Order: sequence, then structure tokens, then C-alpha cells
Amino acid sequence: MSQRGQALIEFSFTVGLLMLLVVATAQVAIFLNYRSSLDLATREGAYQASLVGHQPRDGQLETQTLWAKLEPGAKPVEVSVTREGNLIVVTASTYAPAILPIPFPPFDRLPVQARSVHTIEQFEPGSS
Repeated sequence: MSQRGQALIEFSFTVGLLMLLVVATAQVAIFLNYRSSLDLATREGAYQASLVGHQPRDGQLETQTLWAKLEPGAKPVEVSVTREGNLIVVTASTYAPAILPIPFPPFDRLPVQARSVHTIEQFEPGSS
């Protein structure tokens, strides 16, 4: 009889640890997906802002628009675009949802940030 109880306890510990591993893996996958999407959006925003005739506001708008297309159910992204010499720097931040939200920070959501830099285009058509 004691062996059956021991087997039940070992099984419950094993299943509990396995479920924790599955949930943690899924959470990491969600975080990496958000980070990848945000990185792509900031790179495209930096590129748009660096084009001749474009302003930093164009990069901010492009980043926000692409983020909304890549992650349609996600919260809006906070974007800042700055010009540092001949570089455009786009920084964006948002939060990835937590699978098992614990009702106190930082476990209710995961912060995700991305930063991209692009050289401002100096070429103008027709110039020599």
C-alpha cells in the first residue's frame, strides 16, 4: 500500500514539474515572438525616417503601423525617434502578455524593447 502512495506522489511531482516546463517554454516563445516583431518594426521605422524628404515622425508612424499589422491583438507600442548626427535611432517598448499572470508586477506582463539605428540617406536624385 505504501508503494502505491509513493508512486502517486512521485507522479504528481513529475507532472507538476513537466507542466511548469511547458508553460515556461510557451512564455519564452511568446516573448521571443514579440521581441522579433518589435525589432522588425523598429528597423523599418528607422529606414523610413532615414529616407530623403522624410522626417522622424514618418519613422514613428511606420513603426506603430507595422507593429499593429504584425501583432494585431497586442497593446500599442511606445515609440521614440531621435536624430543623432547622421543617424536615426528608433526605440520602441511594449509588453508581452503573461500566460499565467500573477497579479503583481513584474509577473503580470513582460516588458519588450527594441532599438534600431539607420544612417540618414544623403543622396538626392539628380545630384552629382
